[in-house]
Amino acid sequence: MVDVPSVQMRSRRPIAVLLLVQLLNGVVVSAQRYFFPVYVSDALGATAVLASSLVSLAQAAGMVAALMGGGLTDTLGRKWTLTIGLVCFVISSVAFHARAPWLVGALWLVSGLATSLESLGAQSYLIRAAGRQHVGTLSALYHWGFTLGGALGSPFAGAILDAQGYRVFAHLLTGLAAFNTVFAVTLLPRLQRRPRAQDRPPWHSVLTGYLEVIRQPIVGRLGLLRFLPTCYYGMSGVLIPLLIYANTGTKISVAVFATTSQILATLAQLVTGRAADRIGPRTPTLIAMGGVALAGLGQAIFAQQPWGLFAFGCLGMASAWSLSTIMLVLVSDAIPAHAQGRVLGALDLVWNLAMVLSILVGGLLVEIRPGLPFAVASVLGLGGVFAVAWHFRRRGDTLIEGA
Repeated sequence: MVDVPSVQMRSRRPIAVLLLVQLLNGVVVSAQRYFFPVYVSDALGATAVLASSLVSLAQAAGMVAALMGGGLTDTLGRKWTLTIGLVCFVISSVAFHARAPWLVGALWLVSGLATSLESLGAQSYLIRAAGRQHVGTLSALYHWGFTLGGALGSPFAGAILDAQGYRVFAHLLTGLAAFNTVFAVTLLPRLQRRPRAQDRPPWHSVLTGYLEVIRQPIVGRLGLLRFLPTCYYGMSGVLIPLLIYANTGTKISVAVFATTSQILATLAQLVTGRAADRIGPRTPTLIAMGGVALAGLGQAIFAQQPWGLFAFGCLGMASAWSLSTIMLVLVSDAIPAHAQGRVLGALDLVWNLAMVLSILVGGLLVEIRPGLPFAVASVLGLGGVFAVAWHFRRRGDTLIEGA
């Protein structure tokens, strides 16, 4: 049983409900993410390039949503920004019903909006509800929603697809996403009053706020720590399922990888979060970034061996999710409360940019040689190790003044 650290009494219910919402959403997101490239290949007869292009289109939409997210949080509040993201996940689930390429692409584009809006709403909600000294562990539990939720849901998703096909899968996925949306609206407490119309900042000030944030050295360093490992994560999320499916011919093999990698990522997140709370984030960040570099190298060498894709893919996913857990710790430690929303928005923009570029480049490189995109990701991960060392040598300029 997980020993969840105590927080203020008023914040226990919001955190508990948020974690349950994230768990259910993790089942939806994992099923969408891991099986959408396979669906594009099966239903549309598409190549890896087209699948990567559709996924990158959704990430581009996420970049727009990242800019919108800060403004929505200011005008509608954290809960309703999160809720809009959940509604978008309902819409994107309908993509598995569609057969026309343009409709599949249009519906999947909404998944990019969903990811950014739900993530920004949920992360800002968590930082507001949690005690600062426990952000690392609670961040791990928050990210469990995606990893543990995926680990629980992926075997069922794979079994349903192999036995019943995409029609039943699409109905169940859409229904679960709709249920989770209603659950969040009904039970998730609002942490702050909705701002009055006269108190809401004009939309142009949101863009100005992002420019002020991006100019800060600390945000540039955090952005680099976000960008480099995300390039590995973006490539792997699309290419590993496709390569495993191509080498095994079964969807359940993709589900087994998804489940195993997410279980390991779940354990790694908790260890990383607790370590960051107890000894500080420097050592856990270095280890996780090194794991990304090693995973990319292993997948580059064994790109045509299912066991190599499986083993090093699990290492890479665990390392990438550990870095996501640490990111909230770094933001909470270094960024004043009044700037955290904009910093999270800027980092989400960087995350989406890295996903777009890595998915497109990965889809092109894998056609040349299966291991080539992972070799590139390994080099970027090694660069990330040096970026971590640079960041923690410059921790003296962590506070934002005037942003």
